[in-house]
Amino acid sequence: MSMLCVDKDIKAAVFDVDGTLYDYRNGCVPHSAIDAVARLKEKGYFIIVATGRTMAMLNPQITEELAPDYYILSNGALVSDRNSLIFFSNPFSRKETDFLVDLTNAYGGAMILKYQNENCIYFDYEAGRKLWDVGPGMVEEQTFFDEKHKTHNRKLPIGISIYGDGKLKQEIQRFFTVDEFKDAHGIDIMREGVHKMAGLKRLLKGLGLGPENIIAFGDSGNDVEMITQAAIGVAMGNGKKELQQAADYVSPCSWEDGIAEALHTLQLI
Repeated sequence: MSMLCVDKDIKAAVFDVDGTLYDYRNGCVPHSAIDAVARLKEKGYFIIVATGRTMAMLNPQITEELAPDYYILSNGALVSDRNSLIFFSNPFSRKETDFLVDLTNAYGGAMILKYQNENCIYFDYEAGRKLWDVGPGMVEEQTFFDEKHKTHNRKLPIGISIYGDGKLKQEIQRFFTVDEFKDAHGIDIMREGVHKMAGLKRLLKGLGLGPENIIAFGDSGNDVEMITQAAIGVAMGNGKKELQQAADYVSPCSWEDGIAEALHTLQLI
């Protein structure tokens, strides 16, 4: 057995999605990763996906082919099983949501309010066209920041992503920690005490497990807590340097069969 796994009682494998399971270059989850996860299942490991996305944003390769046992969604704000049974939910407050909606509107940005099984996009038409480079007819020509369209007046989101220029991001960072997307146009809003590992700990407690029983894979800033607190933290070769430095093991890139290689090297499959 790999020296990293000696004296480790691994019971569950936790995977980030974007840049970890999901290969940006080829627009899919590599078959090698799907096969490797299937072998983990055969050996009795729990499979957990931990992502900034909601269920509505996960493609069938994740939900059907990988078919995880559990999901940590919206960076730890919601925890559910494969049947969408919710174990824990921590939505944005009314005050936080209203503040971010008004701020994004004032700076001509766009935002995605994330709910368990749907998303709501707010944007000014012209600003939205500029941000997403869409042509006429792709977006309904009206402003979505008016009262009629304010979905958040009816329910509170579990996640918020915002797209805009540097000034909007700077203003948001005065009040919130953010995780920048790889395309540099967007950010996930991170709240104090709400992160993947916080949600994961709630799930693990219910399973009779702890951080000492997991191997975690990630590539970005929102994976730091789970990579550093897991029994074995694996950073992808395409991940942020800071995360790689904090990890126990650095795998090849996601498009180089990184998941499968790491699990083979660590002798978990």
